[in-house]
Amino acid sequence: MPRRLLLPLFLVFATVLLGTLGFYLLWKDQGATWLDALYMTFITITTIGYEEVYPLDSTGRILAMLVASVGVGSLFYLFSVIMDTVVSLRLEGTWRQREMNRISNHVIVVGLGRMGRQAALELKASGIPVVALDPSENAHQFAQENHILLFNKDGTEDQSLIEAGILRAKGLIATTSNDATNLLVVLSARTLKPDLFIVARASDESAIPKLLKAGANRAISPYAIGGRRLAHLILSPRVVDFFETVLTGKESFSLEEILIQKGSPLDGLALGELQARGCQASVLAVFRGAEPLPRPPLDFRLLAHDRILALGTTQQLEQLEKLASAVSSEP
Repeated sequence: MPRRLLLPLFLVFATVLLGTLGFYLLWKDQGATWLDALYMTFITITTIGYEEVYPLDSTGRILAMLVASVGVGSLFYLFSVIMDTVVSLRLEGTWRQREMNRISNHVIVVGLGRMGRQAALELKASGIPVVALDPSENAHQFAQENHILLFNKDGTEDQSLIEAGILRAKGLIATTSNDATNLLVVLSARTLKPDLFIVARASDESAIPKLLKAGANRAISPYAIGGRRLAHLILSPRVVDFFETVLTGKESFSLEEILIQKGSPLDGLALGELQARGCQASVLAVFRGAEPLPRPPLDFRLLAHDRILALGTTQQLEQLEKLASAVSSEP
């Protein structure tokens, strides 16, 4: 709103200034003061219609008409901008509240900087609802352009997290550039929802242990990851190119973690029998408890509450997830 008000406010100010100067020069010989000229400009712009302070000749009447035309137009422009902004904010608040009432299992992104924007876009592309918290004007513009639900509020405040639906969220990503801010976000989020999955950014690697102790499930340093990626491009460029092609190509492949629910067709099924069920995704590892089992053999039997790390296309992974979550109809 402040930016939108600059032009109409400038027009009103310029009209008052030039009108006051014009009337003062016209009436200076008649003993007029600057206050007389300002008063005349004011009653002209506001169309109050009081009598002129001093008689106006032809030049004065032309000046009065110009001041009235430009001044009235500038005032209407100013009022229209104010009313449009107020109405838009009310409508936006109503829409935001309606969206929040129906959203659940979403991810809250605190901080829409460079990392936060990429995280939000990636989540959105994966079909996961995103709610962002960032008080900056740039964040508001980015959220509007990408249709992301945004609260222009501080993510360190408990009330802001509650308004963003943290009690119904499945995860939170703290991506501000300040480690102390991320630490406070993690503490607040963990206090409000103890079972929330929290990922935090650490600008300094020394902050990672602190973020983990504060309640983050994962804490990463983008600089460390970027450095390892650069090193891998030198050491194994074809491997990196392969994963870039596979994960971002036209037929996009993805890695997903899928939970096997109790009573699903996969409960008790051997990995070698997956293809018979029509599953084409590749199982890379199985997480049973905290221990990962990489490349399990074909006779390995899956159990309820196991987590599968699978590679495949979107359709293949959706099919596997459907099998893992569907309730078996067998007795």
